[in-house]
Amino acid sequence: MMWMRNPILFLLALLMAKPAVAGEMRIISCAPNFTEILFALDLGGKVVGVTDFCRFPPEAALKEKIGGYLNPNLEKIISLRPTLVITPRTKSDLPQKLRRLNIPTLEIPNETVNDALNAITSIAGAAGVPERGAQLRTTIAHDLEALKIKYAQKPPVRTLIVVGRAPDSLRDIYAAGAGTFLDELLRLGGGENILPPQTALYPKLSRESLIALNPDVILDTTFSGLALTTDTLNAALRPWLDLISVNAVKNGRVYIILDPSLTIQGPRLAHSAHLIADYLHPPALKLRRACPP
Repeated sequence: MMWMRNPILFLLALLMAKPAVAGEMRIISCAPNFTEILFALDLGGKVVGVTDFCRFPPEAALKEKIGGYLNPNLEKIISLRPTLVITPRTKSDLPQKLRRLNIPTLEIPNETVNDALNAITSIAGAAGVPERGAQLRTTIAHDLEALKIKYAQKPPVRTLIVVGRAPDSLRDIYAAGAGTFLDELLRLGGGENILPPQTALYPKLSRESLIALNPDVILDTTFSGLALTTDTLNAALRPWLDLISVNAVKNGRVYIILDPSLTIQGPRLAHSAHLIADYLHPPALKLRRACPP
């Protein structure tokens, strides 16, 4: 961080940070899903800073930026005079630095569906609106349970969820494994993750292992949040045609998922689970096929 290399800049940041008005709540969110939770709890007006990747709802994109998800700018955070910083529990030392500066910090686990539901409860409690949190959590949990019941008796669809790859090829393929919220949403929507349980939550796959696993459906979220034209969408899909022996490719069931909500474990979890289910089951087959017949 720059302040560690230049203590003078750090001291200036401290001096420039005016104290917050007594009783004023000023919240900084260090993850897109926390930002969405804050706005869903009607706390958007108290949010003073978000990451570069916080783009929903649209009002969130207008907030001051504190940097990336993995490399937030400490000087910027200090200058915004937060009364609460909400950060994911990672290997980052940001929470420790904030606490040493006596900045109230809420550190939240951020991987599973239950983590997301607990985040709603924790954030609502810290912000003084526990009733709103309870109501939002209950609504999402009920929607997810209803989806689970709907597909519980149907044969699970063998699926691979790709979370990243080279945009013009099938190099550097990373997929959602067991223990991730995407794996949970997949199972709720009637899918079966073709990846066996392993240490990495998002393992890297080779072409050979992908062919051996032979999924019936591939959901590719690499281009999530991008506005692709017909030409760029076709270009994004083209690399998959090389794997014609894979069932998902052979049967035209590789789908590019552009909806950014699928990769954010926030208050739109139920929407994401329904989205996955729609691709796995009819009328999903009426959707635009990723690979031409």
